[in-house]
Amino acid sequence: MIIKEADSRNKDLEALEQLLQWPDLAQQTRQSIEQKIRLIRAGVKGETESAYQLRFHFDNHPDWVVINDLRLQYQGKVAQIDHILINRHLQIFVCESKRIAGGLIINELGEFSRMYKGKGQGMPSPLEQNQRHITLLSKLLQTNLIQLPSCFGWRLRPSIYSLILVSNDAYIRRPKISMPELDSVIKNEQLQTKVHQLSKSLGIFRFVRTIPRTSLHKFACQLVQQHQPAQYDWLGYFGLNHLANKFAQPIAEAQSQTETQSKTVRRYFCIACHKDITASAAYYCWNHKNIFGGKAYCYQCQQKIKLQQQ
Repeated sequence: MIIKEADSRNKDLEALEQLLQWPDLAQQTRQSIEQKIRLIRAGVKGETESAYQLRFHFDNHPDWVVINDLRLQYQGKVAQIDHILINRHLQIFVCESKRIAGGLIINELGEFSRMYKGKGQGMPSPLEQNQRHITLLSKLLQTNLIQLPSCFGWRLRPSIYSLILVSNDAYIRRPKISMPELDSVIKNEQLQTKVHQLSKSLGIFRFVRTIPRTSLHKFACQLVQQHQPAQYDWLGYFGLNHLANKFAQPIAEAQSQTETQSKTVRRYFCIACHKDITASAAYYCWNHKNIFGGKAYCYQCQQKIKLQQQ
């Protein structure tokens, strides 16, 4: 059963596309924005490929639940978990998706790199990254924020496994020496086989620590309740706040486009379709009054207006 789907990244991509249209952008800033767009799209593609395997094998299975795109915060730290798979034995599989266009190379020291256009590029270890996620999740499960399921009156302690899911069309070059921790680095198509292999590791104990399906669902929903979606200030991220101030409109004009507004948070809406838009989209329109007449539009409506004026 799918408990949570991945959050959409469309708004972030729209905001970044808007930033690319701003005049007088420094070349280095423009390249950084373009790189961020590529990373987001690659990440979405990799997570979608992994999510397909999870849905195909476990969506209709009553003894398994799937949580996609879970962002947890605890004690000032953040874990952005791509996928979590949980069964009725309270085995938790924390999955990190990696979209690799060429090859993934792991050397004898456990260092990771990827091949891109015939060149090797170093990359952070997904094993270490996922271990940080597991550490935060483990600490969260020890608090009263999550009520662990019970079996025969005993509170069960989850077993947590790390899996690194690599694109099916990538190749993986492993070191010649045996490194057991690399067994968790697999292709998406190997997910079901690997999960079933690990889920059998309980042996005879699997029969004495099986929770009801309702308890499994309740436990998963508690985890989803801890989800805190990421909100990015892309203007600040790329150091463009000074441009926003330059093109900002009077507060009264901004208020006329909002349905609700607090003293510290502004929301912007497309004047045509009324959907939420980013601050950068609004500033872009206001800076091009000759095209948009001083009104704010979303990216799609902007394109329609530009086509009409051609």
